[in-house]
Amino acid sequence: YCERCSALARCSCWRCCCWQVWAFLDRLAVPPKPDLPATLNWGSSATGGGDSEAVKPMKVSVSDTDLNSLKSRLRAFKFVEPLENSAFEYGFNGRFMQQVVTYWLEKYDWRQWEKKINSFENYLTRIEGLQVHFMHVKPKKAKKRAPLLLLHGWPGSVIEFHKLLPLLTTSDSDGFAFEVVAASLPGFAGRRLRKSEASTRPPLLGLWGSIVGHVMAIEFQDRLLGFHTSMPMQSFRHPSILLQMVAGSFLPAGVLFDKRDCDKIYPFFGKLGDLMRESGYFHLQATRPDSVGHALSDSPVGLAAYILEKFSVATNLQNRFSKNGNLVGPKAAFTLDELLTNVMIYWTTGSITSSMRFYKEDISSMTSSIYPSIPRRCPMESCRFLMRFFGIPERFVRILMTSAATFAALELPELVAKDIRKFFLLAEAFHSAAAKRGKKSEL
Repeated sequence: YCERCSALARCSCWRCCCWQVWAFLDRLAVPPKPDLPATLNWGSSATGGGDSEAVKPMKVSVSDTDLNSLKSRLRAFKFVEPLENSAFEYGFNGRFMQQVVTYWLEKYDWRQWEKKINSFENYLTRIEGLQVHFMHVKPKKAKKRAPLLLLHGWPGSVIEFHKLLPLLTTSDSDGFAFEVVAASLPGFAGRRLRKSEASTRPPLLGLWGSIVGHVMAIEFQDRLLGFHTSMPMQSFRHPSILLQMVAGSFLPAGVLFDKRDCDKIYPFFGKLGDLMRESGYFHLQATRPDSVGHALSDSPVGLAAYILEKFSVATNLQNRFSKNGNLVGPKAAFTLDELLTNVMIYWTTGSITSSMRFYKEDISSMTSSIYPSIPRRCPMESCRFLMRFFGIPERFVRILMTSAATFAALELPELVAKDIRKFFLLAEAFHSAAAKRGKKSEL
């Protein structure tokens, strides 16, 4: 889609002609598509393997015994004095954690959120030996509907979509609505990966959230109308990407990248420092997820600190200079109840360790790094948000700029719903134009 001349496909404006040159260079670096195994079993030997067409309704129900055990652990919380004026720069501030634990014990009501989760239709099914949970939300009244799959990432869960689901399944003025499936990724919400062998590791294992969507947009592009993501992926093995990144560091803002993008990616070593400072969890989970998993599975306070610190800095890097990480107060992007409910999902299902293993599996196989280099025919729209501390320049992908960050569906559900609906119309128009030409254009 050309923003300059508004052409839906290829056009003759100078910008599109330049992109044809870049595209020619990029084709020189296109790797072969990985082969997906036909069948695998990742469940335990006790549960059996294979797929099942059975879809069983389920209700979330945590026992009083488990909730009482949680409260006992919270009351045994051992306070760690933070360094003076350290805010969130050393991680989750100890004094603020005291406030969180007090709120968790005295005001937070899991049963209310349990009802909220169960207000949506929840189901279980078995895929390649794994029990998979998903929500299936249908529009009550709609003249026209389209299926939509929502995927979360780490350290999120399907609770991220609790405000987005009603917006997508409510009919608009034309009577259109989405029929939504919001799935818990394997290894999350209690669907634990039981097996892992390097010789039989499936390429999809370890891919999560947006990365899974990118793979689906290539592997199943003939069955997808389009792919909408808030986390665009770009392969830096492309010659055009490397050339532009290097040239952009010498040229003034506005030549290759606008000022907003220049502020995002330059000075390069300064941004690399930000990335290194905020990616310690990635290195730990990509090497020894089970070691940290034992600690987090045994301490709800430790689990909350580990997860909520990510919600703080991933929303805005400047939050690390706040004593409460801006998790509460006028600058908070979420309610404390929403954040604790996300933590509760990990705690009550005991899935923090299996969720972190995704990083280990992905780094071991490196399959996900191949897919961004493979051309796709499935239309894609990327919403890149201003507060992401590391992002893809606007020149490389079509984007929507807003003030949100990583957890956009939870932070700005109205904006996300509006953009998804807009993209659906564009994707339909793209396929209609492609059908008239008698072929699918390669994006």
